[in-house]
Amino acid sequence: MTIITTREAAFLLGICCQRVRVLLSQGRVKGAYKHKGFWRIPLYGQMPVVIPGTRGPEGVWCKRLRQAPTRIHVNQKKIQANGKRINTDPQMTPEQLIPVVSMKQGKHNYLGYQMEIHGPCRIVYKPYHPLSCGAHLWIETYHPVQFVDTQFKPATAKRAYKYVENQYKRKF
Repeated sequence: MTIITTREAAFLLGICCQRVRVLLSQGRVKGAYKHKGFWRIPLYGQMPVVIPGTRGPEGVWCKRLRQAPTRIHVNQKKIQANGKRINTDPQMTPEQLIPVVSMKQGKHNYLGYQMEIHGPCRIVYKPYHPLSCGAHLWIETYHPVQFVDTQFKPATAKRAYKYVENQYKRKF
């Protein structure tokens, strides 16, 4: 039987780590236990089993294995825009630059400055079949990916695409 951590369970279930910890504290994850202060979660058929609650809406976690990979690419137009902004204002800090690393998971799109890939991945080049965003070269992985911001704080690094775009449109 395979045992995983809360971060890996959150990735497989498609929810945040904090929600997994709440489910664990409520005793709603089948077979989960604490070992030396850390949660250990067993996999049943390659997925953790979450026991449904008795109140509220039905849970939104994934009940099956992820079929589509996480896709990561670097936006070339945003790199060029950052270059122009640096030329006009050399005192610009890294936090003021537009994030250029894009991570696509299903229908979600997140932006950041740097990331860590926890597991095997592959680089894909498809000039005749680009992604819907226009990318011809990207990285694919089925393993957890974590954004890290410019001060190496993972909690604040991942931002939704629509909020990032609105933030930088106002400044121009």
